[in-house]
Amino acid sequence: MKILSACMMIGILFMAGCSIQEKVDQYTMKESAENGDTLVNEEGKVENLEKLLRFINQVEEKEKSDLVVSNFSNDQISMNELTYDGQSIFYVLKSGSGEEKSKSTCGAIEEKSGFISLQACEGEESAIGLVQVSEYEINKVKASMKNEKHPE
Repeated sequence: MKILSACMMIGILFMAGCSIQEKVDQYTMKESAENGDTLVNEEGKVENLEKLLRFINQVEEKEKSDLVVSNFSNDQISMNELTYDGQSIFYVLKSGSGEEKSKSTCGAIEEKSGFISLQACEGEESAIGLVQVSEYEINKVKASMKNEKHPE
């Protein structure tokens, strides 16, 4: 009887151990900030917006550039990796664990009425939204960027 009880206990422990899944490392806001990403936090506030606006300027000037826009809103984490090679914008969407979800090649990036999106994309969607921010905030950041370029 003791042997049967011991075997059952070992079996239960073995089954319980097998049912515990490994925790997947998730990208954090701290890592995002340390990496210099443009990020959207839980409240929807965009941080490091100037980096995204610089990326837009570099695309307009046909300068090679790359950027990550990390989104931490709605209890979901996504990383939007953007790379511009002087002609096209290569877009990769990854989950917070780094798993690739989708990718596309786009012809342009646009800031219009507070929406920043990729345009002329190949695939299912011809436009891919990146961030939504008030025009006031965009203009405020653009003004501070001009002041950096032309100190008085």
